[in-house]
Amino acid sequence: MIAARSDPIAPPVAGFVESAFSPLVYQAVERALTAHPGDGSRTAMVLASTMGDATTLDLGSRLLVAGQVHNPLLFMQSTANAILGQLSREFAITGPLLCLSAATDLAVELLNTAELLLEDEELDRVVLVGVELAGTERTTAAYHELNTDPPATDLAVAIVLDRGDTPLSHEPAEYGTLRGLAELAAQIQGTHP
Repeated sequence: MIAARSDPIAPPVAGFVESAFSPLVYQAVERALTAHPGDGSRTAMVLASTMGDATTLDLGSRLLVAGQVHNPLLFMQSTANAILGQLSREFAITGPLLCLSAATDLAVELLNTAELLLEDEELDRVVLVGVELAGTERTTAAYHELNTDPPATDLAVAIVLDRGDTPLSHEPAEYGTLRGLAELAAQIQGTHP
């Protein structure tokens, strides 16, 4: 098992514009897979986020309402698994690519999904990715409706879970719905978030 986190500001990724969402995911997953390479044909990836790429959705909505032409890349990148497709090409991952949203601790949902995926004898590992962007006015209101706080900063966390790994327990930290995943990654890395 290995974990990696993105920097608060990740380098741009070709084909993705305006939003930090995809670059954060790319950086965290690239770090994890570079540190722990494996057979891509026996690897699945699961991305989880409560709010998704709110920056792209907000921008696209504002442009639409204003009657302005928008960049066609916004449509493509508004689907969270677009960045997983890019990563799968670069790391030769041909296993399942899944995206999910959860209103609670993303670690629980990701670990449950990994457990189900690893029941498939054709898979040996799952790359778990949680990502959230710092709250906008709209997403902050949505987080409060969910009785949680938005993350204070943009963050993506990736964990490569191999068949037979025993997930560590996690305690809540200050990362909104990413709290459990950030704490689990810190335990794997032997640091504190």
